[in-house]
Amino acid sequence: SVTTREAAHSRKIVYGRARIGGNIVYLESTGTDNKYLYLVIAVAGHEIDAYESVWFNDEKIWNGTNYVGDWDDYVNIGFFKGNQTAADNSRANNLVGASNSKWTNDHKLLDTAYMVVRLTHDVDKFASGLPNISTIIRGKKVLDPSDNSTAWSQNPALCIYDYLRDTKYGLSETVANILTSSVTTAKGVCDEAITLSAGGTQPRYTIDGVVDTSNSIKANIETMIGSMAGRLV
Repeated sequence: SVTTREAAHSRKIVYGRARIGGNIVYLESTGTDNKYLYLVIAVAGHEIDAYESVWFNDEKIWNGTNYVGDWDDYVNIGFFKGNQTAADNSRANNLVGASNSKWTNDHKLLDTAYMVVRLTHDVDKFASGLPNISTIIRGKKVLDPSDNSTAWSQNPALCIYDYLRDTKYGLSETVANILTSSVTTAKGVCDEAITLSAGGTQPRYTIDGVVDTSNSIKANIETMIGSMAGRLV
């Protein structure tokens, strides 16, 4: 959940729901007396389902619909889910059209979920300097082989099935080599409703977190399987 600024940062795959800091891939001051500070923060190396909230340090400044308190006077955020085909040139903060901006229409960040954050200079609001910016997101959409539907899911079996088939960052295994009936069975086990002592129910197993492409595929699979007490032959 910590925002970084690295020139060569590993890409992240997000399954389920997670709080992500992201990596600052572009930073620039624009406007009269450098009134505005633009940050482009990449949060995932794929399309995500949704942004649910944005946090500055430990304070929620955007609740999924509106800015909290008076934060709309000091921040403007453009959200890109990774399915964009154009650069940030149609948002309220309009990074492409900003004064002195070096961000052009060629900067599309295809297949990358990212935020364009514009901060308005205020010595009181940002007394401690640049805050740590993080966001809670619903991650990658996955395929359910039982009905061929694709949707966001916290089901570990479906997320592991996605990673096994992922040709960009995952194992790139062919569907014919995966026993889909086993995936469907495991999906049902994960979705079993477990009664809670305090009342209500919850699924037996869920997966929520980040798969780092800097790790080995084997290590990532083992970690994901751990979320459902499963095994993979």
